[in-house]
Amino acid sequence: MFSIEFAQSKVLQWSLGALVFVYFIVFYSWNTDATVSARMLESMRYVCPPYFQSCELFYFLDTLPDGYSQTILYMAFFGLLAWCAYFISEKAWRFAQLTLIPPFMWHAANVLLFTDNRSGNYEYYLISFGLILLFFPHKEFFLKFTIVFFYILSTAAKIHPSWIEGTYFTTLRTGLPLFPNWSIPLVTNVVILAEMIGSWFLLSQNKKFQRTAFIFFVLFHLYSGILVGYRYPATVLTFVLILFGPWYRYTPVPLDKKAFVGWVFILLIVCFQLSPKLIYGDEKLTMEGNKYGLYMFDANHQCFSEAKIHSYDGSIRVRSNRSIIARDRCQPYEYWFPLKKMCEQDESIKQIEWQFTHSINGGPFYKIVDIQNACNLIYAPMRHNEWIKTEKDAEIMGYPVKNIYY
Repeated sequence: MFSIEFAQSKVLQWSLGALVFVYFIVFYSWNTDATVSARMLESMRYVCPPYFQSCELFYFLDTLPDGYSQTILYMAFFGLLAWCAYFISEKAWRFAQLTLIPPFMWHAANVLLFTDNRSGNYEYYLISFGLILLFFPHKEFFLKFTIVFFYILSTAAKIHPSWIEGTYFTTLRTGLPLFPNWSIPLVTNVVILAEMIGSWFLLSQNKKFQRTAFIFFVLFHLYSGILVGYRYPATVLTFVLILFGPWYRYTPVPLDKKAFVGWVFILLIVCFQLSPKLIYGDEKLTMEGNKYGLYMFDANHQCFSEAKIHSYDGSIRVRSNRSIIARDRCQPYEYWFPLKKMCEQDESIKQIEWQFTHSINGGPFYKIVDIQNACNLIYAPMRHNEWIKTEKDAEIMGYPVKNIYY
């Protein structure tokens, strides 16, 4: 319905090409990944989203070496992306949009329904770009505004000692790349202010302000790639260059009826970002609701989980897990979920004693879970779970040494 916008905007044409490019990167990494395959179902190592704890219903594909169904699917997506590139070259915008709908739907379903392990911030960016380019009117404005708005909302996760005091990086053995330790709080607060205030200038009519903000965020994304790799800058920086670079033009704020769906979408983003703040306790410690919004480098995590699996025959098995790198989110739910599935599928299990200890930013190790039988637990996705203790009532078990990013 809104494909006519592409004919009138070089920015939108290149943005559609960027969408094809990013989907190729995503599916390249997922092609042989077993995260949502039948193999994960058999091994009970999958984790469903808290709001959809029966995601295993969709685990029917086999990946190599078990079978070819998953790689067949992703080669079909490869063909659609190549076909879309052809339609873009022919300026057949309607057909280009139509061919991107299946990749969009598959990507969004993986991130939001099939697993809890693919909900990275860059995936939320990509879902938003896909929605706007394929379905929304006023595409150019809402693409620009969404990027700026995501910068602003990301500061909600950074208003925490992790960033204000820079403890995420100062508690790492390697610190912050290219900056001395004494400068880390200064650098992290500059980033907070730039995202909270400076990002608005990306939308400015003033060329000097707009170009200054553009250069800052280009450098920011190039630097962030040192920490997070190619995926995040490939997704976001690509669109930043197209939307705010040499082709930038001021786009007036749309207030007509066609803009209604775009503004509703922005409102929903705000609600999801604020939802963790409405749950009791420090979301960085309990991790409840943490992935509903942008969470970025939320804290430097260290955790240890120990489960004693008691069988009816009197035998006891011990299952221990510990975090390896600082950005392992240490979400109690992700450690509990496989235990719950074991209880449901293994009739020989009588009970599972479970303890979970968590430290953030080099602070104390808090024993936030100490349960006699994890099989009886229920996880509520939108409120505080009483069996997860907060820093106010959890027992301190000790203090961590500095860990590593990788």
